[in-house]
This record gives sequence, structure tokens and C-alpha cells, in this order.
Amino acid sequence: MARSKQVNATGFKAWIKRLRRGNRQRFNRLLTRLFGTAEPRRRALTADTRRILVVRLNKRLGNILFLTPMLRSLAASLPAATIDVVIQDPRQKPLLEGLPGIGQVWVQEKSIRASLRLLRRLRAMRYDLAIDPSGNSTSNRLALAFARAKQRMGFAARDQWLALTHAAPRPNSRHQAIQGVELLTTSVDDFHWTTFESLAVFPGEASHAAAQRHWQAAFTAPVRANTPIVGFFTRATGRKQLDHAWWQAFVELFKQRLPNARLLQVRAPDQPEPIAADIASVAIAELDVLAALLSRLDGFVAADSGPMHLAAAAGVPVVGLFKATAPASYAPLGPGCTALEASELAAERVLAAVAERACNTETRVA
Repeated sequence: MARSKQVNATGFKAWIKRLRRGNRQRFNRLLTRLFGTAEPRRRALTADTRRILVVRLNKRLGNILFLTPMLRSLAASLPAATIDVVIQDPRQKPLLEGLPGIGQVWVQEKSIRASLRLLRRLRAMRYDLAIDPSGNSTSNRLALAFARAKQRMGFAARDQWLALTHAAPRPNSRHQAIQGVELLTTSVDDFHWTTFESLAVFPGEASHAAAQRHWQAAFTAPVRANTPIVGFFTRATGRKQLDHAWWQAFVELFKQRLPNARLLQVRAPDQPEPIAADIASVAIAELDVLAALLSRLDGFVAADSGPMHLAAAAGVPVVGLFKATAPASYAPLGPGCTALEASELAAERVLAAVAERACNTETRVA
């Protein structure tokens, strides 16, 4: 369950934001006392739980990928069920459609008319179970309220104004992805869950074919067999981003210490030039194609960002660089992944972690 958000403003704007947030919290707590679910409520699922709706109305790529352990746990534990998902960004839809058990991935459009039309469709589906995995989203709660599901699952809280049939206590894990799995295991009684704790995506054949074309365009000269290829992504939002000079130093050190490996820069679509002219680079807008390309890498380096989580979900050993955020909440989850905190971000330390995971060696000096 997410912690209280910080106010990203200063002065009068910050005061207004805090005032509005405080008033909203007080109103929500009043509604909770009257109608909602302040205390945990653990119950068995009904025997006919076959149609499931998961609502995550958020556009951040990482937050959508954090759904995947819970979605896979639902599919493995309830194999006869069909799982529909509601999201906001259509680019993320192919990532979820490839998961087992997924039926319809609904996308909330921007207009009020389209949103109302979607709510009517969800209401007509009459789901057996509707799930809010976030714990702090008013949009999620409204969608669950309109969905008219037989059972509703979410986190109990002082401001949980929605009446839930299955309410989990505050989760033990700080990591956002594991909290969704804990929601299942701590709100349902008399049930054995098959659970997953790694992010995962499964791009289709068309995605892999498109990725192959990008790969060939990036590596115009043939790459020798058994050559480790390490990807990296230099962008991140706000204080999470490492500066241009840090990445330049990392690239030069990589070339010196790992001469038998190759670098591939994954650029944002609006990032026209690579950080160095003599390294391969790609810019891919389609997230499923990007996931397919990332799956070819031997390692990946990035600050806390969507591509970092996408690489972990694609099965790549990731070295996550956490300059400002907490790895306990946002570390890359996958085989061979690790997170380095602010005190560990010297280029030499990062390179050692890359060499260990991507090149199967502690040191490789030219």
C-alpha cells in the first residue's frame, strides 16, 4: 500500500495542495466511518469466481508492470478465471495482453463521455471479483464502485470509503509489486495461492520480429558469438536522473575495462543522438517491441525508470541506480537484478555489478 505522497510544490501552491489534500482525507475518513472498510476483512472467495476485474488507472510504466506478479498469481491460482484489466495508457496494453489468463485490457480514454461509456461496459459485465491493488487511488475506487461486482478486494484503511468484501491489512512489504500479491494472500481465507514475485512480460512473435529489425539496424557490423551486450538508459524523472557527465564516464570506463563486451544505448523517442558516436543505439516507441529487444541483452543499466522495470520484466539482469528513490519500494524485480543506492553510484562500483551479472566475471581489465 503506497505511503503518503509528498507535495511537489513550494510556497502558496504547496499550501493550497496540502489544504486540498487534507480536506479530501478528512472527507474520505468521514465516508469510511459511515460506509467504508477501515479494518481488514478476510473471507473465502465464492466458488463461482470466474470473471475478475483489476483496475489500475495510472500511466506510469513501472506501476503497470508492478501488476504483473499479482496478475500471474491470479492466473496460476484460478486457472478457470478470465482476468480483465483497466489502464490509462494504450501503449501499455500489449504488455498485459501477453500474460496468461488475461482477457480484455480496457483503456480509459481522456474524454468524460468515453470514460462514462467504459464505466457502463464494466457495469454490464457483472464481474465476480473486482480488485483495486493500489490502496490510494480515488479513480480506482470509483471504477470499482461503478463496476457492480459481486466481490470487491482492496486495502483496509482509515480513508477506504469503498465497502469491500475482502480487505487486506497494511502490507508487510514496501515494494509496490509485492504489495499486490500480499493483497491476495492476506484478504482471502481458506485458499492456497501460487504466487510470483518477479515482474514479467511475454512479447509475441510480431514484437520479436520487429525487435530483430531494430537490432540489425543498431548493430550494422556483425556481433561475434558469445559477446556480452549490455544496454543502458540515461533518462529518469526529476532527481532520479544521473547527469550526462556521469553516463559519459561510465561509457568510457566500460570500454576500457570490458573490451570484449558491447554497449547498446536505449534512447527515449525524443532523444535524437546517442551519448557516444561509436556505440550502438535504438529508439523504440512500441513498448512490446522494446521489451522483445531488451530480452536479447545480457545486462541492463538504468536509473529508477520505466525502462529499468521493463528490462527486469523481460528477464534481463538489471543494475538499477537509485539516486533519489528507495530500492525497498522500487527495486527491479527479476533474475539477477540488483539495486545500488546513492552511496554506491561511483562508475567503478556500477561497472563491477554489470561485469558480475552480464559478463560472469568480477573484473575484466584491458
